[in-house]
Amino acid sequence: MTKGKLLGIEFFRGLSTYAVILVHSGDETWGLPISPEAITFRMLFYFAVPFFLATAFYFMTAKPEIAQSSKFWRSRVERLVVPYMVWSAIFLVSRIVIFTLGNKPDRIQQLLQDPLSLIFLGGASYHLYFLPLLLAGTSLTLLMPLINRLRIGKYNLIFLSIVSMFIYYLMEASGNSFQLGTNIAFQSLLNSLQTVPEQHPLLRLVFVEIAWLIRCLPYFFIAFCLHQFSSLKSHYSKFTAAPWAIAFLLTNTLGRLFLPGALQEVLLAFTLLLFSIAVSGYFQNGKFARFAASIGACSFGVYLLHPFVMNVTKPIVGRILPAAIASVSISSMLLLSIPCFLISWAIVAYLRKNKLAAKYLFGT
Repeated sequence: MTKGKLLGIEFFRGLSTYAVILVHSGDETWGLPISPEAITFRMLFYFAVPFFLATAFYFMTAKPEIAQSSKFWRSRVERLVVPYMVWSAIFLVSRIVIFTLGNKPDRIQQLLQDPLSLIFLGGASYHLYFLPLLLAGTSLTLLMPLINRLRIGKYNLIFLSIVSMFIYYLMEASGNSFQLGTNIAFQSLLNSLQTVPEQHPLLRLVFVEIAWLIRCLPYFFIAFCLHQFSSLKSHYSKFTAAPWAIAFLLTNTLGRLFLPGALQEVLLAFTLLLFSIAVSGYFQNGKFARFAASIGACSFGVYLLHPFVMNVTKPIVGRILPAAIASVSISSMLLLSIPCFLISWAIVAYLRKNKLAAKYLFGT
């Protein structure tokens, strides 16, 4: 396997990035008719962000001592904070230019009236919220030395995983989770307190950070728990791949009918993670191994870049096949998402060859 990496995870990182693009290839904000089949199809691809979280926490909790490492925190700044700042500036400037050329001063005013969201909450573009979310979740690694010092065993970690899942479920069910778009958390609580979040920016920021920590908490405990039961290599067995694949498919297709949303989300994330680890043993040096390594290495950049490519791809496809994207359907989402993903991948692969672009755009 390439440089000792779990290439199954690298491959599914790329697949999850494509899933994000497909989800963004047609939703209610487009103002177009959406077929019920398209909505059902789109829901099958909601595993992407949960998988990113599960993967991130799985590697972060592999070595409890990293929480006290200055090198680790410096890498987090380089990997998350720097690209977040650069891409926020890129999207903010580009949107101002587009609105100016389109003679839409009201849109510029609307964009700039929420500086807290632009600076801290990913308000410059709808997908940037994931970076500060992951940064907030990274702070949970500070609990690892405490857990080891208190000698909290694996079964207590299972209990903490269940409790954290229940807390996350309560936040979701009560309507207090982070709301993408308005970039507000604990909306129900704020309403009951008759508090307007825009008038209390510090309180709004604190509530969002708490909501992000609560969302990341079950990912942290479950990932940490997995390392207590077995090593990475024990998941390579061919006998574990099929059960984890079946568990993921059942959770993705039938889970929403029987499971609370928070529980389905986390189950999707970790069943896919464990499947991707299991199949890593089948990835040998060769073309497919290089393909998996490339798609995984470029996935973060593709995630960051794809809104630009989507905005170019959509009108081109619309000119060639206007009837195909007159409404949101399965075919329209595929027509937009596949070329968008491939073009984004090619651009990121090219830009990664430049050290400055790789460092500041993609954190590598």
